[in-house]
Amino acid sequence: MIAFDFGNLCFNSGASEQNILVVISGKNMFLSMNDFITEAVNFLESDGRFCGNWTEIYKNRTNLPASADDIAWMKSRLEEMNQRVNILYEPIIKAVNVVPSKWNDITLGIETMNEYILYLWGTSA
Repeated sequence: MIAFDFGNLCFNSGASEQNILVVISGKNMFLSMNDFITEAVNFLESDGRFCGNWTEIYKNRTNLPASADDIAWMKSRLEEMNQRVNILYEPIIKAVNVVPSKWNDITLGIETMNEYILYLWGTSA
């Protein structure tokens, strides 16, 4: 399992107040996406650099199917970093809203052919 934290300076706009946190692991390590999300949350809590009460925040997961618009929105946020960070990933097979989205906080669980990805986007703007 590996986690990347893309702070506001990773975005093309120097005044961005966005943050993207991504946790990735091979699908062969888990029985389901939900099992992956549980372990990803535990993984984040295991290191002070990613501090937060992740287990509490994500204890009531809904894992409702994400729409094509949700996926397009996620991709557009990644593109907002393309002058500083390029990200290549396999086609998305399935995506879920881990918890209901808010205007300033979106969490997706993503499945590709070989990986599970926990994608957390937030802004303070």
